[in-house]
Amino acid sequence: MMNSPKRKRARLACKPCRARKRKCDGQDPCITCTQWGYECYYETRQGQATPDPPARSALAPSTVEPDPSRLVQRLEANSGAAFVRKLGLKIDRTKAPKLNLFGWNTGARQLSSPLNAASALPIIEITSLEHMKSLAQIYFDKVDLCYGFIDHHQFFERLDIRWKSPLTPSIYDSVLGGIAAIGCLFSQRNVTITELHLVRSARSILDNHDLSSTPSIDLLTGWTLRSIYLRLVDSPHSTWIASSTLMHLVEASGLHPDSSSNLLPSIQCDPDIKSRLVGLAHHLNAWTSFDLGLSRVSFQNNDLPLLPSSKPGDYTAEVLGLLPVSVSLDPGRSKDDIDLTSTLSRILDGTHTQPPSVLAQCNLVLCILRRIHTQNLDISAGLAEHALALLKKGLDCARSMVMDCSPWHQVANVPFHIICVLLVMDTRPSLAVLPEAMQTLSLVACTYDTETMREAYSAACLLVLLHQQRRKDDIAILGEALNTHQQERQIASPPQLDYSAEDCSWLGALVADLPGLQRVDLDQFLYADMINDSSLLGGSE
Repeated sequence: MMNSPKRKRARLACKPCRARKRKCDGQDPCITCTQWGYECYYETRQGQATPDPPARSALAPSTVEPDPSRLVQRLEANSGAAFVRKLGLKIDRTKAPKLNLFGWNTGARQLSSPLNAASALPIIEITSLEHMKSLAQIYFDKVDLCYGFIDHHQFFERLDIRWKSPLTPSIYDSVLGGIAAIGCLFSQRNVTITELHLVRSARSILDNHDLSSTPSIDLLTGWTLRSIYLRLVDSPHSTWIASSTLMHLVEASGLHPDSSSNLLPSIQCDPDIKSRLVGLAHHLNAWTSFDLGLSRVSFQNNDLPLLPSSKPGDYTAEVLGLLPVSVSLDPGRSKDDIDLTSTLSRILDGTHTQPPSVLAQCNLVLCILRRIHTQNLDISAGLAEHALALLKKGLDCARSMVMDCSPWHQVANVPFHIICVLLVMDTRPSLAVLPEAMQTLSLVACTYDTETMREAYSAACLLVLLHQQRRKDDIAILGEALNTHQQERQIASPPQLDYSAEDCSWLGALVADLPGLQRVDLDQFLYADMINDSSLLGGSE
């Protein structure tokens, strides 16, 4: 047996690899940072020079000439609105859906009569303490399991204290109102006056807060809850502004990883809560920015937080574990076919157990598939089958969440974009999933009868209809070609041809090169006398 060569250690590891105790190959950028989307950089030690960068990195990133067309492609692949618009234009330019983020969430629910324009009520005047506790329990049972960044026991303690001191409002009232409002959303399919008052109260507290010093952890928690609620029911731009504000507050607080600023002292916070809060801020801002095609907020030191510790019944780490790959898909970063296919395979192999986490996984897979399509890349049949299996699992999770009154934004977003990707894949296995995807989106639209869902379902039906019409047009053209052949046969009978495997090897190669014919059984046509079958040609002899 040959002795395996001894692994050479890098003379100098980059700072992100040293901080995370990961293997570093000493390149610039190193393979670990490239795969995980970290900003790779080195520190010069006294008496030791940094390793020479390879020739391909001789120029600083700012001096490399960008490729505008490829950047636009990546931007359109990340943005669901642009991708759907291009899909419609490709099928039928005259009837394509308008540019819109269809199915971005289940939509805003409306009261039968509008709420008056009175000022926001104090939190203790909106509902009772018992009702607040029941709404908070719904939040912790349904939302906190995958968006866990609040200490349960501390929350209920502070809730009791607040009701015992009704004349001492604080910024924490935005946390109380935010949690209760989301609890309303996850317990009532129709909006209530209580929910709207809670939302208004929390928003008023955050908007009127005088930020004269380092942002507190209570302020950051309140803004995170506001961003989550907006992502569930409000418009994309409102959510983007709120999530961007949250990211700026995180930076001002010094909570982002390895903050080196001495202008503002970092606030004291439990390390696990810190990593969860900062991770969710990145998660919300990144995906909202991708959907809108707008810039996401990034820090001077753009390291991502470490994954939170695992806890029984908590699955936040599953969602935040997708963040490094999500950030690596930023439109400003190019990824070739090897990067995309290997990333897709790695995400498909990930373990996600809870429906919200599975839908987050599906959303990332859909984004990668769109990028693969816009770059005209191919994936293996096995990888495509694996992706379709996950998408089917996502549809099942979406239906279960609708029945459980858990209107996560991906309940609407993922089924709609599954439909779009299935049409783009345009294979028999992908189209076979289409009826289930349409049924799932229909269920969401019937359960949450909002303008947002009606638009999403109508757009999906239009895309399928346009795709069907294009197929009918193709069939008509093929039928006309066969009819022409039949007419020529009536004038002069063609000579009988003796087909053999060797003589027709070129035909097999041709079929392999035509995507639309790759599923055709060539032997069926060559050896079953079907070419001479009048029924195939649409007439009788």
